Amino acid sequence: MKISKLAILLLALVGICATARAQGFEVRGTITDADTREPLPGANVRVRGTQTGVVSDSRGAYALRVEANQATLVFSFIGMTPQTFTVRPAQDGQATTLDVRLRSEQSQMDEVVVVAYGTRRKGTLTGSVSTVDGNVVANVPAPSFDAALQGKATGLSVMQSSGEPGVAASMQIRGTNSINADTEPLFVLDGVIISASDFASINPSDIENLSVLKDASSTSIYGARAANGVVVITTKRGRMGEKAQVTLRAQYGFANLALGRWSHMNTTQRLDFEEEIGVRTPGTYDREMLERTNVNWKDVVFRNNAPTQSYELSVGGGSKAISYYISAGYFSQTGTAVGSEFSRFTLRANIEAQANRWLRIGTNTSLAYSDQQQAETGGYSIYTPISAARFMLPYWDPYKPDGTPASTSDGTWRGTYGNPMEYLAANPWNSTRLQLISSTFLEVEPVERLKLRTMMGIEGGDTRTNASSLPSFPLNYGIGAVSKSFARAYNLTWTTTANYAHDFGTDHHLTALLGYEMTKNQADNFGVAARGQSNDKLLTLSTGTTATSWTDNSAASTYVSVFGRAEYNYLRRYFADLSVRRDASSKFGKDSRWANFWSVGLMWNAKGEAWLNGVDWLSTAQVSASYGTSGNSSIPNYDHLALYAAGPQYADMTGLAPYSRGNHDLTWEKLSTLNLGLRLGFWNRVNLGVEFYNKRTTDMLMQVPITMGNGFDMEWDNIGAMTNRGVELELNADLVRRGDWTWNVNANASFNHNEITELYGGLDEYEIPGTNLLLKVGHPFGEHYYVRYAGVNPVNGDALWLDKDGNVTATYDENNKVLLGKSFQAPWMGGFGTTLSWRGLSLSAQFSWVKNRWMLNNDRFYDESNGLYSTAYNQSTALLDRWKQPGDVASIPRYDVQPQMDSHLIEDASFLRLKNLSLAWQLPQSWLRRTRVVERTRLFFQAQNLLTFTKFSGMDPEPGLNVYAAEYPLSRQFMFGLEIGF
Repeated sequence: MKISKLAILLLALVGICATARAQGFEVRGTITDADTREPLPGANVRVRGTQTGVVSDSRGAYALRVEANQATLVFSFIGMTPQTFTVRPAQDGQATTLDVRLRSEQSQMDEVVVVAYGTRRKGTLTGSVSTVDGNVVANVPAPSFDAALQGKATGLSVMQSSGEPGVAASMQIRGTNSINADTEPLFVLDGVIISASDFASINPSDIENLSVLKDASSTSIYGARAANGVVVITTKRGRMGEKAQVTLRAQYGFANLALGRWSHMNTTQRLDFEEEIGVRTPGTYDREMLERTNVNWKDVVFRNNAPTQSYELSVGGGSKAISYYISAGYFSQTGTAVGSEFSRFTLRANIEAQANRWLRIGTNTSLAYSDQQQAETGGYSIYTPISAARFMLPYWDPYKPDGTPASTSDGTWRGTYGNPMEYLAANPWNSTRLQLISSTFLEVEPVERLKLRTMMGIEGGDTRTNASSLPSFPLNYGIGAVSKSFARAYNLTWTTTANYAHDFGTDHHLTALLGYEMTKNQADNFGVAARGQSNDKLLTLSTGTTATSWTDNSAASTYVSVFGRAEYNYLRRYFADLSVRRDASSKFGKDSRWANFWSVGLMWNAKGEAWLNGVDWLSTAQVSASYGTSGNSSIPNYDHLALYAAGPQYADMTGLAPYSRGNHDLTWEKLSTLNLGLRLGFWNRVNLGVEFYNKRTTDMLMQVPITMGNGFDMEWDNIGAMTNRGVELELNADLVRRGDWTWNVNANASFNHNEITELYGGLDEYEIPGTNLLLKVGHPFGEHYYVRYAGVNPVNGDALWLDKDGNVTATYDENNKVLLGKSFQAPWMGGFGTTLSWRGLSLSAQFSWVKNRWMLNNDRFYDESNGLYSTAYNQSTALLDRWKQPGDVASIPRYDVQPQMDSHLIEDASFLRLKNLSLAWQLPQSWLRRTRVVERTRLFFQAQNLLTFTKFSGMDPEPGLNVYAAEYPLSRQFMFGLEIGF
C-alpha cells in the first residue's frame, strides 16, 4: 500500500515537472533570402495572437522565448512574403531549431538580379540591367539559348546570322562600340568567362536566368573586357532542406524554312527565256523531252519536316547542409539544308555544401559532347548545295530513278557543271567537340559579416575535324584527299573576393567588395592534309602520297586585375555605388598594358518618401544615374610586337620572315558611358522603364594603312572616336489577375544613334577595302557606300546611274560612289508579347522586330545577271519583265546590259517576326494524386519563327551582315513536348 502511494506521488511530481517545462521553451534559427541565401537582418518574428516578438540580428539569427506548450510564429520582412510555422518543444529539452527562408513578393522591383560578383534586388540597382527568366529559354527548339533572347531584353540585339544547327547568334548591346575590335558582350557563366562558340554546349533547360548588364555602373567592375556590355548566365541549383524534385522532359518536332522566298524560273519559263535571248532556236531541240523534267532546286537543297528531338532528366533538392542539381540531356537536330546535322550529349552537376557555420563549398560543372556536320554558306560555289542551287537549271535532274545522285561518270547527270548532290555525298565533313565548363568555390566567414571567397574555373574544349574527298568522285579523276585537324582551347579563371557588410544603426547600410582576378587563354591547333588516296575504303592520311598542307599554331593571352566596389544606402531610399578596377593585358606593351576603369551610380527610391506613402496607385518610383568607364582589348594576341616567324622556304630550307610590324604604344580602347533611368510602377500591375544613355569610345583599336615597308601595309593603332546615343523603353503589365485568369503583356523598344566623331591622321573619311563601307566623320558605322542606280532608260533599255552631283549618266563609274544614308546596323529594334493563363492552360506569343536596316542582296547579282551568266545559270523570274522594246518601263535593263554592284541591290531588311508561340497545359493535381509518384505533368506545343513580315526579297532577312551571299536561312520549327515531375 505504501509502495502504491509512493508511486502515485512520483508520477504526479513527474507530470508537474513536465507540465512546467512545457509551459515555456526557446526557438532559435536563422532567416535567409530563399533566392540569394543571404541572411536577412531586421526580419520580424512574432508569436501570433500576442505582442511577443523579436528581430533577427546582422547574421539573420533570432532567439525567441515561447510561454506555452506550442505556438504559431509569423516571420516577415519588407518585400518578402510572410510565412507561418507551428512550433513545439524539442523532445530532448533543448531549444527548438527552425531555419526559415523567405521569398520575395511578386514585384518586379523585388526580383533578384545576378550582377557582377554577386546578386542584388532589382529595386536597389543604380545601373541598367535587363533580365530574362530561364523558363523563356528552357523549351526552345534549338541547340542553344541565344535564339530565345531576341526581342526579350531591351537594348540587346540578337541576330541569327545562320540557320545552321549549332551556330551561335550574333549579339550586341546598345550599338557598335568599335570598328575592328570585337563588338560582342562579355559572357560569364557561373563566374567563368565563356565565348559564343560555347553556347551550343549548354543545355538551355539548365539555365536559371540571364542578366544583361548595359551601363557603366553594372559593367565597370569587369573593366578590361566590358566595353560591349556583359551577359551573366546563371544555371540552376537545388535548395537546401527541400526534397528531391525529379523532372523528365521530352520533345519532338520538325522544321521547314521560315521564309525561303524563291523566284527562279521553272523549265517552261527558262526555255522561253533561252529562246528569247538566242541561246536556243525553236524547233532545233527536243523541248518536250526537256519539259518532262522540272526541278525546283530549293526543294532539292532544303528539306521539309527536318526532325528535332530532345530528352532531359534532372534532379534537384537538398538536405539541411547540401544542395544539388544534376541533369543529363540529349539533343539532335537535322538542318533544313542537306548536309547539316547536329547532336549533343550534356551532363551537369551543381553541388553546394554548408560544411559548417563558417565554411561553404561548391562546384558547378558541365560536360558536353557534340557531333556536327556543317553546310558551306556565305560564299559562291557551283558545288556546295546552298550556293549551287542558284546556278542549276530546272531541267537538270540531280537524282537517278533509284534515288542516288546522278553522275557524269555514267551519263545520268546532264548539267554543265558537276552535280552538287553528288559532290556532297563524295566530300563528307564532320566535326566533334568535347567541352568542359567548370568552377569550384570555397567561401569562408571568419568573422561576422565578412565573407572570403575564392573561385577557380575552366572553360575548355577539344575539337576534331575530319574531311575527305572520295577518289571515285568523277571530278577527282581517281585521286582522293583527306584532311584532319585538332584544336584545343581553354580559358582559366581564378577570382578571389572579400565582401563585408555593415549597418550603422538602422538607417545606414554599407557593403564593400575587394577582389583579385587572373585569367589565362590558351589555344593550340594543328592540321594535316594529304592527297593521292586511290580507294574510297582507305581514306587515311597515311594512304596518301603527298602532304599538301600542314599547320601548327599556338597562342596565349593573360589578364590580371584588382578591383573594388562599395554600395551604400540610406533609409533604403538613397542608394549609391562606386566601383574601381585596374587591369593589365598581355596584348599590349609593358609600358601601356595597365589601365584604370571606374564607375559611380546613384538611385533615389522616391516611393519611400513620406509624401508618397499615401499615393496608393503609384507602387514604384525610382530615378537613377550612372557614369563610368570600361575597356576593350579584343585584338590578336601578339600584334603589338614586331615579330619574325618561320615558314617561307628557299632552296628546300625553312627561312624566317617578318610576321608583324608591331606597335609598342598600343593600348586599351576606352569607353565612357552616361546612363539616366526612370522606373515607375502603377497599382502593382504596370511597370514602366525609360533609360537614356550616351556612350563615347576613344582610342579605338583599328587596323590603319601605313606606308609600305617590310611587306606591311596595315598596323594596329589607337585612333579615332565614336559615339552611341539612345533611349530604351520597357513595359510590363498584368492586365488581368482575377480568380483563375491572368493576362500579361510586355513590350520593349530601343533606338540607337551611332556616329563616328574622329578618324586617324586628321582624315574625315576612309573606305574599308573590299567592303563598300565608308567611315566618315558625322556618319554612322555600317553605312552603305555605292553608286546610285537611277533605273532604266525607256528609250533604249540602258541602265542609268547618278554621278556624285546627282546628274543622270549611262556610264557606271566607281568614283561616283556616295553614302546612301542606309546602314546594315538597325537603329530601331524591340519586341512585344503576351501570355494568357487560365487554371492549367497557358497561351503565349512573343514577337521581335528591327527597323531601318539595309543589306546588299548579293544573290540578286547572279539571279538577275541579264547576260553576265544567263547562258548557264538559272535565274529569277524578274528577268522575264526586263526592258524589251522602246517605251517599256522596267527596273531591269535590256538583255546584255550587265549588272553592277550598285544601290539597286540594297534592300530593306527590316522585319517583324513571330519569334515564339507556345501552348501549354498543366494537368490538374486531382488527376495525379492517385499515382502517389507523379506530382506535375505538363503538355506543351510551341512554334519558333512562325511568321515573318519583311520587304527583303532574299531567303531570310535576319543575318546581321552588310552583304547577303548564299546564307543559310532560318527555319520555322514546331515542337511537341511532355514534362513530368516526380
